[in-house]
Amino acid sequence: MFNKPPGLPFLSVFSAAAIFLLIWASFPSWYGIETFKFGIPIGFGLILYWTIRITWADHKAEAPVGSLNRALVPWYIAIAVGAALITNAPFWIRYTSSEASLRAYATAVDENPGRKEPCQWVGLYYVCDGKRYDDLLTGEQIPGSARLIVQDLFGQDDKGFVWLTSGEPDENADGGDRYSHLEGYWYSYRYDSSW
Repeated sequence: MFNKPPGLPFLSVFSAAAIFLLIWASFPSWYGIETFKFGIPIGFGLILYWTIRITWADHKAEAPVGSLNRALVPWYIAIAVGAALITNAPFWIRYTSSEASLRAYATAVDENPGRKEPCQWVGLYYVCDGKRYDDLLTGEQIPGSARLIVQDLFGQDDKGFVWLTSGEPDENADGGDRYSHLEGYWYSYRYDSSW
């Protein structure tokens, strides 16, 4: 078994890990450092396993002739995932695909501020508890705004979007939401208690 290069089972596990990382990185304000902190050991373990198998197969001279390109597929996947994570492509693809639905949902939230919005899929995001954005200084809801809470793969709801047609979101110096301007009226946020 170990005298042949890694095959389809290994490629399936490696691809599943890559897909998980790409999905995780497609959420608003994803935890880049945490993703790399968990992704690098898993990736290192898989690459180490690949290296041992390919070296042993080469040592035993049982690697099929012409299989180098096929054996390098995990490296191609790793390079593609690394490039996607560095450029933040998973988020921008998912956000751009969902922007029209997010805008329609934000408009509905703004027009009916008293109505509790149910959890539902809005574009490619699972959004819960849409409401108007509260001004941090006055505590009042700002007309022409919406705060959309997005649940991630593990049900965490500490991130989302803010649609704000006037002004900018307030950041609290003693802990709270951290905002990043996306485009136009859109901001992404992530709750950070240590901020």
